[in-house]
Amino acid sequence: MPSKKPSITEVVLRDGQQSLIATRMITADMLPILEKLDSVGYSSLEVWGGATYDCCLRFLNEDPWHRLRIFKQNLKKTKMQMLLRGKNLVGYKQFDESVISMFIENASKEGISIFRIFDSLNDVNNIESCIKNVNKHNKNSQGTICYTTSPVHNEKYWLKLAKNIEDMGAKSIAIKDMAGLLRPSTCYELITKLKKNLNIPLHLHTHSTTGLSDATNFKAYEAGIDNIDTSISSFSNLYAHTATESFISMIYESNKNPYKMKLLTEIADYFKKIRPKYIKYEGSMRGVDVDMLINQVPGGMLSILEKQLSDINKSHKLKDIINEIPRIRADVGYVPLVTPSSQIIGAQALLNVLDGERYKNLNKEFIDLVCGFYGKIPGKVSTELKKIIDSKKYMEDKPNNTKYFKNKFKEFCKKHSLPDLYKDQCHLLNFILFKKEAKDYYLSSEKNSTNEIIGLQEGFGLYIND
Repeated sequence: MPSKKPSITEVVLRDGQQSLIATRMITADMLPILEKLDSVGYSSLEVWGGATYDCCLRFLNEDPWHRLRIFKQNLKKTKMQMLLRGKNLVGYKQFDESVISMFIENASKEGISIFRIFDSLNDVNNIESCIKNVNKHNKNSQGTICYTTSPVHNEKYWLKLAKNIEDMGAKSIAIKDMAGLLRPSTCYELITKLKKNLNIPLHLHTHSTTGLSDATNFKAYEAGIDNIDTSISSFSNLYAHTATESFISMIYESNKNPYKMKLLTEIADYFKKIRPKYIKYEGSMRGVDVDMLINQVPGGMLSILEKQLSDINKSHKLKDIINEIPRIRADVGYVPLVTPSSQIIGAQALLNVLDGERYKNLNKEFIDLVCGFYGKIPGKVSTELKKIIDSKKYMEDKPNNTKYFKNKFKEFCKKHSLPDLYKDQCHLLNFILFKKEAKDYYLSSEKNSTNEIIGLQEGFGLYIND
């Protein structure tokens, strides 16, 4: 056994609730437990990013920056961590360098210490700018490997990718196993070799969907992993992650446990009481889904897909869509299924199944993905699909800088007799990243209302699955 125990990142405030209740937990339900979470001794708390940003605006009528400030005010001992989608930031399209710089500067100022930066295609060119901007503010730039399996993804691929990320200046590296695909023995071998090849800390994030996460996390510990992501027991397993208390009990004898299990029990009890409030957002999964080892659909995506199909009275099509997803993935060069590529492929699978014909209709984002506008595709696009795509329009070249968006936001504020919100960078970022949702938020007088409709947003059918 390794002499050094891994530190622990608690994810209940972000990925835990994102995976299990579609990111619907309101800030008011988080606030009462923050002090106790801050006292556990976690290395960090994942509190922001991923789908939490747009869900605040889209469904909860909350300002995501206001949520972050509340966390900053109440978390005095523990570092705050967020998930950042490279050039996509917390959105679903790539943004200009000026937007990237403004976002990271403000997130750093408002308390984020660790930025977990990933690209859905594992294209390092899409994370380099974020790493440099995070380093400029003396924060932890955590480059990320989005783990998947395919004919083009092997050990050599992962080792090279990790080294490239380190050479870019990342301060740590995370293995992000969004669909629970990383098998225990593979995990041990990979981490052992990564630790030999890297000079920076290595973190592991894996989901419970396939039932492998407990064993995988333990083998990671045996291999010398530096940090493990877990979620408090009342928001664990199923689509989510290994339970915090369970993992602690795996690696510590009772008399040597530095964590206060009584405190963790109190935290678990709190979230246990909160969870029934959001029961309508939970998926149908009640055990493990070994089919995910084949179709690779991420945990956070499944509950949203189920809800969306229910809204349009197409629940019976769920299995067909899940089966279609890996077929499309093979056609587009085995891209990893993580935001935004997972949403793009998921939305195309939805079209294929509902149309009863493959590629009869194409999402614009799907066309852009195949054409390489989201980054370098790891494998080869099928010849048949490429012929279809070649006849379509590609991504339009539109202004994408902060100056352009500031002028548009100024026009909006003046038109609706709003204060000079455009002068505040956080308000401006809301407008840049999610224009429609930001407009609705700033025009709404009904704070803390909940939008129950899950629609096809920005051409995507599915958008929550980090």
